[in-house]
Amino acid sequence: MKDVLWKEKLEFKNEPRTYTGTITEVNDTGVVIQLTGRLGVLKLPWREIITSHRPDVGEKVIFKMNYVELLSDHS
Repeated sequence: MKDVLWKEKLEFKNEPRTYTGTITEVNDTGVVIQLTGRLGVLKLPWREIITSHRPDVGEKVIFKMNYVELLSDHS
C-alpha cells in the first residue's frame, strides 16, 4: 500500500528543461562542461556536440535535459 501512495505523489510532467554551462576542458575525445548552479560536470564525446568549429575553454553552452525516470518496477 505504501508503494502505491508513493508512486502517486511522484507523478509530474517530465518535460525538457534548459540548462547552461561553461566548457572547462577540450581534449581529443570530447569536452568537459561545468554546469551552472553547482549542478555538476558533464563529460561529452565529440559526437554529442553540435558546433561548426572546435570549441574553446571558457565558451558558454546551452542544452535541454529531462529528469531520469526508472524504467523497471520492483514489484
